[in-house]
This record gives sequence, C-alpha cells and structure tokens, in this order.
Amino acid sequence: MVAILRCTSDEETFLAHLRRPGQFEAGWESVGERDVWKSSHVVLVVTGQASGRPLVEYVGHAKSGRRAGTFRKTIEVTQLHRIKPPVPMEQLSDLMHPRHRRVTGLSGALTKRAGEELLDALTTSRADLADVIARLQERVGGFRILGRVRELFVEERDATGLALQLGGFDRSIIGEARFPDEDGDRVPVLATLPGHPAHEDHLVFHDAQRFSDWIGSDAEHLAKRVFSKGDQKLFIANVNRLPAEDTLGIDLIYHHVNRDSFVLVQYKKMQQMGAGRSEWGYRPDADLDEQLKRMRDVEEACRKLDQEPPLDYRLDPQPCWIKFCKAEQTAPKGDALIGGMYLTREHIEWLRHQPGLATGPKGGEVFGYHTVPRYFDNTTFTQLVQDGWIGTRGKASGIIRDQIEASLNGSRSLVFAALIGDEMTQAERTRERRGGSAG
Repeated sequence: MVAILRCTSDEETFLAHLRRPGQFEAGWESVGERDVWKSSHVVLVVTGQASGRPLVEYVGHAKSGRRAGTFRKTIEVTQLHRIKPPVPMEQLSDLMHPRHRRVTGLSGALTKRAGEELLDALTTSRADLADVIARLQERVGGFRILGRVRELFVEERDATGLALQLGGFDRSIIGEARFPDEDGDRVPVLATLPGHPAHEDHLVFHDAQRFSDWIGSDAEHLAKRVFSKGDQKLFIANVNRLPAEDTLGIDLIYHHVNRDSFVLVQYKKMQQMGAGRSEWGYRPDADLDEQLKRMRDVEEACRKLDQEPPLDYRLDPQPCWIKFCKAEQTAPKGDALIGGMYLTREHIEWLRHQPGLATGPKGGEVFGYHTVPRYFDNTTFTQLVQDGWIGTRGKASGIIRDQIEASLNGSRSLVFAALIGDEMTQAERTRERRGGSAG
C-alpha cells in the first residue's frame, strides 16, 4: 500500500536537522486520522505545505500505531530516504491518469491503483529512486525469498525474535531488519537492526566474558547485542561460520541464567506436497536422524545433571525441540514470527513408531499439519518457556558451550540468547494485568 504524509512545520524542522543514517532509519512518530491510516505503507513525505508548493522530499515506511485520541492514531515513520532535489507534487500529478490526479492533494492511505500510479509517476520522474522504492515495497508487501541467503536470514530473524519473546522483551525491532540482496553476502540479523549495538559491559562482567568465550571469535559473521528491561538484560548473538550454500539451518539456544536452564530449538523446513500442492510437510531424512541422535545425547547429559529432588518443577525438563515451519516464498510481514509446529525430540520419535500418525497419503513419513494431531504453536511454546514449565533444570550451563560448538560444527548457524535477571512469575504478571488485585 502507498500513503502520503504531509508534514507540519515542526516536523519539517525536525527532518531538516537529520544527518546520520541511523536517524533516517529511526525516523519519527507523527499523528494522523485513524480512519485513513491502517496497516503498513510506502509513504511519500511531503513538505512545503505552508508555501503552497508541496514537495515530495522523502520516501520511507509508515506503520499505524496506537490510538492518540478519539479519532486519531500515531504513525511510525522509519527507513527514510531524502530525495535531492525534492519532486514537486504538481509534477507527479501531471504524469498520472486524470482520474487519479486528485490523490496528490490527499493525506493518508491511497487505493491500490492510485498508489501504484503515484509510485510509477515518481520513478518516471526520478529513475534513481526505483531501487529505494522496490526495497520499501518489499517490506510492505513481504520480502520475496528465492535464494538460500534470504531463506537463512528469515530463519535467523525468526529465531532472534523468538529469543526476545522468550525473554519477555518486545520483539517489534526485528520488523526493522534490512533483508540482504538475494545474490549478496550473508549478514547477521542483529547487524541490520537500527540503533547502536549494545556493549558487553552493560552485563555483569563475568557473564559477558563467559558468553564471549562460549561463542568464540572465529565465526565468519558474528553480531552481538544486549537488550535491557528494568533489572533484566538479554544477550543475543547471531553466529555464522559457513557460506549460505553450506549451512543446513538455524539452531536457537536460549539460556535462562538465573534458573540455569536452557532450551534448544532447531528449525526444519516443510515443503508443499500432495494433490495441488495444498499441504505442507517435512519428510524425514538422514539429517533428521543425525540431529535426533545428537538431541538424545544432549538430553542424557542433562538428565545426569538434573537435581534430585528437583528444586524447580517442570512439565518436561528436556531441552530439545524442533520447529517445523513452511518454506514460504515471502517473509512474514513486520515482526511476525514464522508459523510452525513445535515438537520435542521424544514426541517426534514416538510419532515415528505409531501407525497412521506422521504418515503421508502414500504411506511415507511426513511431519505436517495434516499428519501430526497435536503440537505447540508460537504462543503456547513461548508461554511455557517464559513461565518455566519447560527447559532443563540443574547445572545446565555446564553443557551449553558444548552445544554451541556442536551446532556450528554441524554446519548450522546459531542464535544464542541468555537472559540475566529475575522475571515476574505468572502469578505476578496476572496481578499486574488485573491492576494489582489478588483475586
């Protein structure tokens, strides 16, 4: 979708003082009419209203936000690109079909056809903007995934967003990730996010040093960042050692430092199959067999460390999960996580021995929505990890470093996350939502 935002004089002054790339990426928050600002848009930012000669001086991304009164809402404007020299709106109007010219005098979201004509007029007037607008359109309409570089980037972005959500942090920042070119080099997701990378000295020193030692420094691509919320800090690292064509997939290792608990999530891609390619499924292969064996070894090591009697109750104290997700050709919009099925290692092996379950129409093994009757989705999995119902207990940190090394030696990329600090219990969060009442 396409929208027009007409700046106030104060907003024009603010924009005129932007200098650094990070400032343009972060943008600003405007306010508009609630009825005409919905969803996400490629936005043409117009200045010169007071002079009566409106100019398209910036293009960027606009997303409707929270309510700002009875009939208004905030508009988050990011990824700005300054147009030099600005393009007069009158010039664009002259290039448009007569029936759509009136939109050049509007503010807010445009109809699909009118928006397309306006962008066509802009790129006709300024051919140098074609690549900029194409990138913005991808962000609004979804990034196309045709090659291995973007395929892995989408998984890494999802694992990074999942790590934020598991720690109880706002994951919306992953919606700002800049996708790499299909034929370009691999870039860690954290390296593409706006703002300044956090410094390790924000953490307790020995924790920061320990995480760095675990991860090492010989990765081909490595990016680290710390997110803070009250007394809590979440350390996240994206670690890649191999080029895209040699990387088998993504592992997420999430470590809750205070609980000394961890969870391992491995990503597996489901492909379209069946009549009309209407179903999605994953066919087990030698790689899955190898990973399940590795997971059994991990869980056996954790079992030996488990405390007896347990000091922290779990529904399941085993750490190993697989997320089966669709191999879509378009990335999820904004900060949405990839939909998928979370299954434990034990559940997967149980399904493989049950006649009629995880079985395709021709009798072969298939893990998909149509063959697996029960699984966790993103919401359920996240809630159970946050509340400490699943994940290891005992001295888990003693084997995490080995699992980091195993992931990278197993030709997989890694998202490692460590939460430091106590979080609210489920009961405390419930009381907070209810305004402090105990009932």
